[in-house]
Amino acid sequence: MANLFLERLAAAVAVVALQSGAAGRITGTIDTGPGRMPINYECDRTEVDYLAHQMHLQGKVKIAQGDISVAADEADAKATSQDFKTSHWVFSGSVHVRAESQGDLHADRATVEIANGALASASVSGSPAQFQQTRASSDRLVKGHAATIYYDVAAATVKLAGDAADDAWLSEDKTENVMHSPSITYNVRDKRIESDAGSSAGGRVRMTITPKPGSGPGKKP
Repeated sequence: MANLFLERLAAAVAVVALQSGAAGRITGTIDTGPGRMPINYECDRTEVDYLAHQMHLQGKVKIAQGDISVAADEADAKATSQDFKTSHWVFSGSVHVRAESQGDLHADRATVEIANGALASASVSGSPAQFQQTRASSDRLVKGHAATIYYDVAAATVKLAGDAADDAWLSEDKTENVMHSPSITYNVRDKRIESDAGSSAGGRVRMTITPKPGSGPGKKP
């Protein structure tokens, strides 16, 4: 029985490898299997309970897969098995989610799902949670805030949801166009926006379009 336990522990350590990095940093890798980029993580301190399939990371925590990453002061992970390929993570303190296409989410707290070796989704909350993305083609900054923001990695969308006190809003600089709604979905890849008042009492989608100077009635285009 003791030998079986040691074999299982050794296998778990091999899959979720921990090693000392530069300047005392701890780095690790979750092997996601052939054909898929590994999930790398780093922190200053960590506690791993392989039997309970749990990890606690502290100090400038960061996990990343390709160009998607999540950083925070600390994180707790709970997995369904010792390889951590399917796991639920809770990040807290100065949370920064880096989405594809240079989208950024900032919040107080985030929950992240890793499904079958892939970073699948992130849900962030704060007071408020914030999103921004610089459009490379136009150099315009799209930004917004909401009570919660849900990032669907496969769909490349961020859904901004307001609460009873305040709607979500999304704006684009240099145009001063602003959208307010209980729910706004923005595709970070295709740059599309959808909004929905839903069933909120008195909920409405509101948008403010500020004309450019000299573009009013009677003005030449």
